[in-house]
Amino acid sequence: MKDLFRLDGKVAIVTGGGSGIGAQSARLLAARGAKVVVAGLGADMLGQVAAAIGDAGGKAIAVETDVLDEAAIADLVAETVAAFGGLHLVHGNAGATDPSALGGDMLIADLDPATWDKAMAVNLRGNALLAKHAIPEMLKAGGGAIVFSGSGKGAQGDVDFPAYGASKAGLASLARYIAAQYGKQGIRANVAGIGLVMTEALDANMPAEAQALMLEHHLTPTLGRAEDVARVVAFLLSEEASFITGATIPVDGGFTSHSPVYADMLRMQAATRAG
Repeated sequence: MKDLFRLDGKVAIVTGGGSGIGAQSARLLAARGAKVVVAGLGADMLGQVAAAIGDAGGKAIAVETDVLDEAAIADLVAETVAAFGGLHLVHGNAGATDPSALGGDMLIADLDPATWDKAMAVNLRGNALLAKHAIPEMLKAGGGAIVFSGSGKGAQGDVDFPAYGASKAGLASLARYIAAQYGKQGIRANVAGIGLVMTEALDANMPAEAQALMLEHHLTPTLGRAEDVARVVAFLLSEEASFITGATIPVDGGFTSHSPVYADMLRMQAATRAG
């Protein structure tokens, strides 16, 4: 029986592939048989991920790409096809998450339009342009699948990051449009609705008290890791998910699934039992 989780013969692009979720996604797709193009900013980091894939027996190249530049995206797709003969899978993971992008993304009444514009340009426009240039090659290859890295911030209101959240909400609509326009031609599009993911950088910089607070509101015993997201991305890109399209799949440990007073009720119940 064919293993539908395997990606042998497939070619994948992963943007934001130099670290965190993107790097884990690239490694896992390669481990499952795909030839992977690790794209994004930071040639050294991209090269390290591609080299690690090669050392593990996979096939990968690194292509430095700024998703703000449509010509660069077109070149990325062209380089992919030239290197590996086609394109079947895309993980649109590039996002504006650096301090310069998120630092001013707070109260709407104080919002700098440049902050809003950057979030929309990187998180939403960049992924739309990636799809624009990838889809024609995917059609030539007989179809394929796209997964965008979304966020729970795009599904809920919150006290911070309105530009980031609005841009991520737009990805859900973008995926639905791609699914509707190209589904009959064999292309699927979905969103991974990502929650808090403890990357090495976040582990080092997020206070223990904040981590404990977030954990209280998860329905899982631990916070998320990049590999937790990568496994869902790999599933959605595989034939095992061939009947899933136009959907946002929460990958957040249940964070967006419960009542806002969940953690408070747990503490109240614990206090009652103790009394």
